[in-house]
Amino acid sequence: MQLKEMDEICSRWSLPKDYIEFLFNHENNLYVNVDDEDEDLSYEIEIYGAKGLLVGQYGYSYNPVHKAVIEDWNPNYVVIANCNADPYCIDISMDKSPVYYAVHGEGEWEFEKDSESLEEFFEFFGIR
Repeated sequence: MQLKEMDEICSRWSLPKDYIEFLFNHENNLYVNVDDEDEDLSYEIEIYGAKGLLVGQYGYSYNPVHKAVIEDWNPNYVVIANCNADPYCIDISMDKSPVYYAVHGEGEWEFEKDSESLEEFFEFFGIR
């Protein structure tokens, strides 16, 4: 698959090899429903495919209204998914980045490790 989005993605970021492979295999965003029986909750995770990754940065690292980078966002964080606008990110400055998660609307971004790796993150949601 050769998408114009992949050209832009690869020119913008140096992404981990396993994530580039995921994007080549998943053109469209994936939507995964999760049931948390312990908390009696059900929610949907949107995992960005190649066509959704660039737009997925809007409101986090990029303001599309002002066409400007958002200065208080860590430039090494790429949002790979969200749940109700709460971002899941990888740190592209690391060879094997964990996946981080933060709650949106808290005033400051306070990221916590969600998964030890992309592989673990994808396995949890049943993605191959």
